[in-house]
Amino acid sequence: MSTPPATRHPSIDRYQILLLLAIIFYIIIFTGLAFDQHLGMRTHKADLGQIDQAVWNSSRGRFVEMTDNGFVATRMTDHVEPILALVSPLLWLWNDVRALLLLQVIFVAIGAWPLYAIALLRLDKILSPRERTQIWQMEPLRQMTRPMALALAIAYLLAPQLQSAVLSEFHAAPLAVPLILWAFWAIETGRLWHFVLATLLVAAVKEEMALMAAGLGAWQLWRLDLRFLLVQDTLQNKLQQLKAQRLGLLLGTLVTLATLVWFYLATFVIVPAHAVQVYDSAESVYFGRYGALGDSPADILKSFFTQPGRVWQLATEPVRVRYLWGLLAPFGLLSLLAPEILLLSLPLLLANLLSAYPAQYYGEFHYSAPLVPYFAISAAYGLGRLWRVLGRYTAGGSASYQHMAAASIGTMTLASLFTNARTALRPLIAWTCTLWILLWGTQAYLEAGRGPLAARYDPTPITAHHRRLAHFVAQIPPDAAVTATAAVHPHVSHRRYVYQFPLGLPELGEPGQADWALLDVTTNTDMAPGDVKGAIATLLAGEWGVVDGEDGFLLLRRGLTTKQIPDTFYNFARGAPSPTVPPIDATLIFAGAQAIDWPRWRQTSVNACWTVGPAFAAAPFTPQLELVTPAGEVRYAMSAAAPPALLWVPPAQWQAGETICLQTLPMSLPTQWGVRVTSEEGEPTLVSLFERNREGQVHPLVATAIAQNQSAPRETQLTARGNFLLQDQSLTLTLWSPPSITPGATLYLELAWSGNTLIDWPPNLAAFVHVRQAGATVTQADGPPRFFQMAAAPTSGEITPALTEWRALEIPSTAVVGMPITLAVGLYEPASGARLPLQQATAQGSDNELLLGPLTVEAEPLPDQSCALIPATCASQPGQ
Repeated sequence: MSTPPATRHPSIDRYQILLLLAIIFYIIIFTGLAFDQHLGMRTHKADLGQIDQAVWNSSRGRFVEMTDNGFVATRMTDHVEPILALVSPLLWLWNDVRALLLLQVIFVAIGAWPLYAIALLRLDKILSPRERTQIWQMEPLRQMTRPMALALAIAYLLAPQLQSAVLSEFHAAPLAVPLILWAFWAIETGRLWHFVLATLLVAAVKEEMALMAAGLGAWQLWRLDLRFLLVQDTLQNKLQQLKAQRLGLLLGTLVTLATLVWFYLATFVIVPAHAVQVYDSAESVYFGRYGALGDSPADILKSFFTQPGRVWQLATEPVRVRYLWGLLAPFGLLSLLAPEILLLSLPLLLANLLSAYPAQYYGEFHYSAPLVPYFAISAAYGLGRLWRVLGRYTAGGSASYQHMAAASIGTMTLASLFTNARTALRPLIAWTCTLWILLWGTQAYLEAGRGPLAARYDPTPITAHHRRLAHFVAQIPPDAAVTATAAVHPHVSHRRYVYQFPLGLPELGEPGQADWALLDVTTNTDMAPGDVKGAIATLLAGEWGVVDGEDGFLLLRRGLTTKQIPDTFYNFARGAPSPTVPPIDATLIFAGAQAIDWPRWRQTSVNACWTVGPAFAAAPFTPQLELVTPAGEVRYAMSAAAPPALLWVPPAQWQAGETICLQTLPMSLPTQWGVRVTSEEGEPTLVSLFERNREGQVHPLVATAIAQNQSAPRETQLTARGNFLLQDQSLTLTLWSPPSITPGATLYLELAWSGNTLIDWPPNLAAFVHVRQAGATVTQADGPPRFFQMAAAPTSGEITPALTEWRALEIPSTAVVGMPITLAVGLYEPASGARLPLQQATAQGSDNELLLGPLTVEAEPLPDQSCALIPATCASQPGQ
């Protein structure tokens, strides 16, 4: 029998079309970013390589088997993830690791569809069940509720936690996201078998997801309509109604019990049984992440009763409160209106919130992805409740203001709004709610999102070097056992035996047996460059030979007799040929330095190049490179940690006319730093200045030079300029400062001194720099300047020679947040203490000091994830 016309609704509406387009756009954007991250060799053995091998082996009938530790083991040493075997047939269709990256993005993206449907169902409840069968009631309502449901689905797609999850290589946890939403939709619509399948799949994702599945089972039981048991009625009628509900009661109970049993088996039986093989411990190593709360489930649970103060202290730490806020913010705080949904997520939420491992409570890995559906669903329920409450106050009927006494148009319009609230106020409320959700979602995305225009947008640069990798991978037989460096590993992980170099090499005393080795000495190897070179030398001295080599890639095979590494292998140390012929007496000519940065982790490499002159061959020497702070501290010296290129292509092999480039390993550097080089005997010369801006990106600073009495523009810096009278000439100071500072941080000031004939600093002159707050000097840096003269400082033409210095001042931790500070800079004679008069200034100034300010004193920023995981990066955290 066909459905009555009054209850028919369009199978798809224009808002669903918009949502479908948004989902497709999301998939295109984040699949592209994930693919580029892999192609740019920013994925590694841990975690993409090892998980991909487990999935690939599952597709070949070897359930989650892997050789992560140099021997055949199983991924169940760490986690129980049957979902990996269930998705493994995907690799029959596309035998490429990128298939998993694509699958992860699609899984997350399609979760927006059931969320949209659930939001509509909750918003429909403003009407009675009878009214919901009437199209003349539903269609006007849907015109208002569809935009709200779409806004909620868009906010879900904008959630930074999901974007970070799909760009954190590949993990099972994000696969739970649409399954959780599917289960909620099945419960909401009464589709019991959908609920059973979705919930069991949630439990199959990972051992702790079984607890979340049990929560879904409990929610199914809670949502059963058993209110008839409380109504006075005959026992026979109650039994008949209970019979109608019994399938839901039975399935909900069975699912809840089954998933709880599965959680126990997976966590306390399966993982411990396999963990012994790798960790020599019959328990999950992940329980050791809870510090003072204990290192076993029993101890952690006991701490809730024996150390409630400690638990509360942990949960209310600012960074953890920020974590909770980050989950609430994308949905406009509406999740707080349905706390019972949030309670269902409590096992995973507490596991992340109370962990001592920062990655779990920062929201920038995969750990938080399964929590987002709960916050989204609770927002849908909360929005539905808000909509119903407001609906009770907007149920006005037809207008009666025409019987009112004469009034102004404004009064009559206002009366019309309230007396026709259903048709006038409700649309206004609906669009207000829509705009509210979109504004919060957009703000959360801009502050912490990983896509275009967002603060954490970090596209991976793809170079010709990265593209060469495919050429080497194609030469390895698909069934060969391979050992590979860390960044190469996930590109060769579709095989039964794959190891991270040097595992798989008994010649080096390592477990496993590899027949091929694919190495990239220029990217992440998890080894010191000298150790990599020594291991290769050992292999070539034995039964290994060279198959191919180019630009830092080296392909070796056991049993070959070719020992000579191709000359093209050394191309990674050679830059573009010099466009000019070096002078006949030239040795080394510095050709420039480039900063290569990974903003997400604030890890920076410096690539410095030199052109070899004809005279170099007679007496070759090693140029020196140092990275220095404004205070003069050496943060890196090439003499202490040689870059890979210098080990493989030592100066004795450099040829006249070629350009040699030496790239350092990635390192953590302060906010400002300079590159200082020594190309020949003599004093080191500062050749480049770099700064990490407040968005976390490294960019070069313009060489400080004063041109025609104009200060160089600095978009993000405060600037002051003044002339001090020095006998028969004036000494011009240009001062740059950041606009803000935090207590306890280091303030870096850049000062440029120039004069009509200034080349050397007058020996009887010193400078003072005072930092003042509330009229009192809180710190100072006095004394003669310590100059960092740029190598290419202008010395002719219209530009006046300038002497440049940095001064570093430690701001006291007692500096008052919110109270501005002022800088005072001047010149004095140390012998007498007499100050030089200030002749004129472009900013504030007194008789003998140039003033700059006010500088804002901001609260110290909470440590971001990079700072929490890599303490060395804290000094360059944005806002420091």
